[in-house]
Amino acid sequence: MKTIGVREIVKLPINQICVNPENPRHDEVIMDLGEIFIMQQLVKTRKDSQAMYKLICDIFENNWFPQSIVTVTYDKDKEKYVAWDGNRRLTALKILQNPNILESLNNFTYTQRNKIYDMNKQIKDKTFYEVSCYVAASFEECADYIRTIHTTDTGALPWSDVAIKRFENKLGIKNMFSQLKEYCNKPFENISDNFSVNKFEKIANSKVGKEYLKIDNTDNILTHTSSIDELEEKLSKIIKDINEGTLKNENIKNATEMKKYLYGQEEQKISIEEKDVIAPSSNKIDKPEDINKDEQNNETKVQTSDGQISFIKPNSYELIKRESNSIFIRINIDNLKKKNPRAIGIQDLCYEIQQMCINNHNKKYNISFAFLVRSLLEQSAIYFLINKNMWEKLKKGYAGKDLKLEQIIKEIEKRKSSLFDINTLRCWKTFNDNTSTKDYFDMIVHHPYLVRSNIQTINNMSDNGLFAIIQYFIDN
Repeated sequence: MKTIGVREIVKLPINQICVNPENPRHDEVIMDLGEIFIMQQLVKTRKDSQAMYKLICDIFENNWFPQSIVTVTYDKDKEKYVAWDGNRRLTALKILQNPNILESLNNFTYTQRNKIYDMNKQIKDKTFYEVSCYVAASFEECADYIRTIHTTDTGALPWSDVAIKRFENKLGIKNMFSQLKEYCNKPFENISDNFSVNKFEKIANSKVGKEYLKIDNTDNILTHTSSIDELEEKLSKIIKDINEGTLKNENIKNATEMKKYLYGQEEQKISIEEKDVIAPSSNKIDKPEDINKDEQNNETKVQTSDGQISFIKPNSYELIKRESNSIFIRINIDNLKKKNPRAIGIQDLCYEIQQMCINNHNKKYNISFAFLVRSLLEQSAIYFLINKNMWEKLKKGYAGKDLKLEQIIKEIEKRKSSLFDINTLRCWKTFNDNTSTKDYFDMIVHHPYLVRSNIQTINNMSDNGLFAIIQYFIDN
């Protein structure tokens, strides 16, 4: 071990160092998904792969530069070090040490792959795969240094505006970009490297922008008064325009121009009422000549060309936009596998839940709506586990009986990393880590004297992961 100034430097084999899943260059990923998955985030595009190949060749030809010191912290749980800078260089060296990693990475050419395998064979000295590291006691200790080397002219590949915001968020520095991205991630999924965070925050922090998005972040606590769907739609439009470069500085130079940009796009929209029409596969319905609403039972009726009246209950959903007080109006059962014995029950549950939303009965009959949503969560989870050929195996551990919802959640939690994709895993974590949301339905069912059913509570749970989880169960 040697000392440079006040920084104590140690040589570590790269197999003792993990590529950081919280690298500001990409969205945070779950360490449990494995290091190769983390590497994939660094070489998502053809441009990324070309830059990585150039770096691999540079390291092979010139070895690891002595001044290229990687800052790491020690993770006791993993029994490995985690890199807080130098993740691209570390990835390049890991690929060079084990070219088989290339099988999981896209956009490397055939020639490049062969060249990397050839370079690997030429390296005989095992110390080639050791790097100089500064072992910091904590992330907080090295945070200022890490930020400096990636935001000033030090020779390191600089961070984009988006990466800087991710890093600030890690430090607890709240900003409108990171707050909205955490709360409503979908519109931010495909932002480009040159995305202008400054333009976005100029809109989101302005009075006009907040009124348009119906948001507030007083005391760094983000709230919104619109539905999550409406917020997603408006954010998607703004982000798309910034991504594509169609939003110019003059469009947002003052309140007047900003209002013209934001509200001008709304004037072009056609407002239509959202309606859910589901037709059973057993019913053959001619082209409707007239559609009307029966005021007494509030069901949709269709008058066919032969004069017959049929009630329509579809097995696939046609989504038509409508202002609603529940995201469950958007539940989609197109991908239901009819061979699964739970599919029919899920179809009927979805239909009744949607009808309650359409007619605002979910707001009127809170308890009934809570029971239906709870049942849908339970049945869709069982449906999902049946599709994964796991249900009967799980039942054996419970004397051959169907598992209760609490037991189902417990068993899924054990296997979450293998059952969910990264986005659904985040939703599951938000839902399952919050005891108040996890136990809410059971309290409604078993202890109604302790908690009152509330449509806003269910909506909040849905917006924060519940809906996405149920939809994932149904789709898979």
